[in-house]
Amino acid sequence: MLGWKATATFVRESVRLNRSDALWFARWPAAVLTGRFARHEGHFDPGQRIANMVIVVGLVVLTTSGIGLVAVHGGPVFVWLLRVHVWATYVVTLMIGGHILIASGLLPGYREAWRSMHLGGRLDPRVAKRLWPAWFEHRQR
Repeated sequence: MLGWKATATFVRESVRLNRSDALWFARWPAAVLTGRFARHEGHFDPGQRIANMVIVVGLVVLTTSGIGLVAVHGGPVFVWLLRVHVWATYVVTLMIGGHILIASGLLPGYREAWRSMHLGGRLDPRVAKRLWPAWFEHRQR
């Protein structure tokens, strides 16, 4: 019911670090336009991994600071919690906005990526191979 196995996989794949991540990020700006992404290992690309962690931590901070704002009635702690809550809102909003932009397929390098989320994982194998090569190879075995 809580999806412990999926949660464990999500966390494990999101905190993964590889030597090739720096190369992936160096090539990412051009790849957004051309679709020629550097190879990466794992289920998520390095950008997805950062977005996953920032969004999850941001939502935890928003929830915690929101509960604190309800529990504290004024004073310096309230002001501090409000600042944390507002800045976490900015960060999470930017990350979710970026996720929507990339997932929508509006950027040329991410054309057809939206199908993997919105059509039950039905993704053209050529797109999967271009965006997630190691995952694609693993699924072909």
